Amino acid sequence: MLQKILLLCIASEASSMKAMRKDYSRILIPFVYFIAGATGIASVATTFYYKDDLQLSPAQVAILGSIAIIPWSIKPLYGFFSDRQAIWGYRRKPYLFLAGLMGAGGYFSMATWVHSYHQVMIALFISGMGFALADVIVDGIVAEKSKSQNDAGKLQTICRASIMTGALLVAYLSGILVEAIGPRNVFFITGTLPLLTSALAIIMTEEKIDAAKFSIKETWLNIKGAMTRDLLWAIAFIFIWRATPSSGGGLSYFMIDELGFDPEFFGRLSMISHAMSIFGIVLFRKFLINVSLKKLFFWIIVASVVLSMPSIGLIYGWYEYLGMSPRFFALADTFISAPLSEIAFIPLMVLTTRLCPKGIEATMFAILASVMNIGLALSDLGGAWLLQFFDVHQAIGDAAANYSGLDKVLWIAILSSFLPMPLLRFLPDVRTSDEITSTSKEQPIEDVLGTSKKDIV
Repeated sequence: MLQKILLLCIASEASSMKAMRKDYSRILIPFVYFIAGATGIASVATTFYYKDDLQLSPAQVAILGSIAIIPWSIKPLYGFFSDRQAIWGYRRKPYLFLAGLMGAGGYFSMATWVHSYHQVMIALFISGMGFALADVIVDGIVAEKSKSQNDAGKLQTICRASIMTGALLVAYLSGILVEAIGPRNVFFITGTLPLLTSALAIIMTEEKIDAAKFSIKETWLNIKGAMTRDLLWAIAFIFIWRATPSSGGGLSYFMIDELGFDPEFFGRLSMISHAMSIFGIVLFRKFLINVSLKKLFFWIIVASVVLSMPSIGLIYGWYEYLGMSPRFFALADTFISAPLSEIAFIPLMVLTTRLCPKGIEATMFAILASVMNIGLALSDLGGAWLLQFFDVHQAIGDAAANYSGLDKVLWIAILSSFLPMPLLRFLPDVRTSDEITSTSKEQPIEDVLGTSKKDIV
């Protein structure tokens, strides 16, 4: 009898330990993304920090944007080391702990010793390394669990909803805190958030493994074998989609200098943007999750051009003809554009996860994500070049501000959205016939995260 009780206790303990491991795995994905979203509390502070504290030009701000993306563009390196080079027998815990420290270090640096353009480059690079490393840890899990377009879409909506929920909770505070305590103190608060990721790394359960031998040759051969024609066309589409030029920081500076938008109003815009982004996630999940990606991308491109017109309207003063204030016009623009931005991003991530060949999911996802991020860095550099070419700048010393060429920058940025359109016909149909005709064989998403469907927003 005693032996049976002992065996039952051991079995119960083993079951509890297994459940604990599953629990930590379950919360890891939304937690890391939630923290990334919550760091949006520094978004408004960053704009005024660049403009007023460091007195940077819009072109310099755009270049900083591309610098911040560099750590995200070398994500395959993090994936290689995390998968192949265990630290003290662990492949995830030490890297996740280090990621939190680096993310915090970048923000603490901007709160203390950073006082110049080149110094802020260093701080942005450090924090970017931290967030990119944490992202790689969960990216592999997402890619492995994306067995179908349906599962990929649901997982991506969970990731995006976690980011947007974190961002929404701090959005309005981001503007109020800048006025109350100043940008540098906001960075102090922001720096504490990545430390929560380090805390999760300490308490999470991970089994020790024997250190695997790192082989660049083996990894390269696996990647080379996966490079099919369909995959290369998809990479080209993803890259061009992300690389079209942006307006840089020009529009934000214009709204501050010419329209008189203050930090509190920027915080209000941020809050509405994130709330409507969550609405966009819900729309995608309810109505668009099983729509052909080619069809989705076509209409998203068309809609993104049409619905970008209100940004031009702010410069041309269309709000005057409509009897609106510029602030109300900007709010209306945010209500319309924010859901579309989110609906546009999720299919891109679905395409990326579904292109990952079996066996090298994490590595290939990191490569595809890096292609996206390199494209985004070039987008910022293109925006910086356009701002310099059309001589768009804020007031510097005795020189008056010049925003006369900003409309041209925006027109080029908006119309360039049509550039990836010709590549749509070459995109692979990532929904296989098995997924279309036999969804009953797919792994239920609640099994992936240990939650019921009604718990997933």
